[in-house]
Order: sequence, then C-alpha cells, then structure tokens
Amino acid sequence: MSDQFCPVTDLHDNVTNLENLNNQSLRIAWRKAWGRSAPKGARKRFLMFGIAWKWQAEAHGGFSPELARRLAALDAANREANSKPDCATLDVASAARLGLGARLVRDWQGERYEVHVVEKGYLWRGQTYGSLSSVAKEITGVSRNGPKFFGLRNGQRKG
Repeated sequence: MSDQFCPVTDLHDNVTNLENLNNQSLRIAWRKAWGRSAPKGARKRFLMFGIAWKWQAEAHGGFSPELARRLAALDAANREANSKPDCATLDVASAARLGLGARLVRDWQGERYEVHVVEKGYLWRGQTYGSLSSVAKEITGVSRNGPKFFGLRNGQRKG
C-alpha cells in the first residue's frame, strides 16, 4: 500500500479513486485508515464510505464534542435496551432532538425541575452532570433512570 491513500495529499482524488479498488485493496485501505480490520461481510460500498469518512474526519475534523456525546448516549441506551428486551426503549427521535441549549422540565412532588443540555452534559442548579440519571438521583435521592424520569422513554414518566 503506498501513500496514495494518505488523506492529507489530495482528499478529493483519493476518495474518487476508491471506486477503482477491489475488495481486497479496500480492506487494506480500511485497516490503514481505521487501524483494525474491516467488518466481516462488509460490502464494497460500505468500505468506501467508511474509508472516505475517516479520511475526511482526519482532514477536516470529526464529530463535534456535543454530537459525539449524543451518539455515545444513544449507543449506550440502545445497548441497554437490547440487553433487556422487556424494558422500554429510548425514544430515539426525542433524544436526537436534545441539542445544546435544550431544556428538560419535570414536575415532581410539587416542585418544578429544569435541566439544560450543555456541551459537557446536563446543567442543573449551576452544576454540570454527566448523565440525566445522575440529575434524577440528585432530585429524588434514589437511583433512577434519567431519560425515563424526564419523559424521554416510550413509557413516559412514572413515580
């Protein structure tokens, strides 16, 4: 494999040339770009898009910290839901809308609680928390599922 796959030289040409590579060459390019083997059974188009995205991310920057945090939260919720098939799953449409500055409001035991989505997590009463569950625990005094407590799960709020 030569430096023809280096994203800094000429990104546009390199991405365009991916179409001319066979699967074996694409798998080599994938390993070079990602530092690990391509997924088994991955089709040519998937390999091309994955390599192109990685090169573009290296050349122009990847996800913003806020988007990376949102994707990680969605991935964690998805993994949790898949490991417990009987529990309510995260309403992905609601969670995906939670951008910077979003406000979550919850009335609980006669008091209104307001949480703001910030780049490093969730802001409540001047303190930043890494998860909605930690905010819900501060509010209620017991461990709670934060997204469910704030009404972001299909089952909505209870308790």
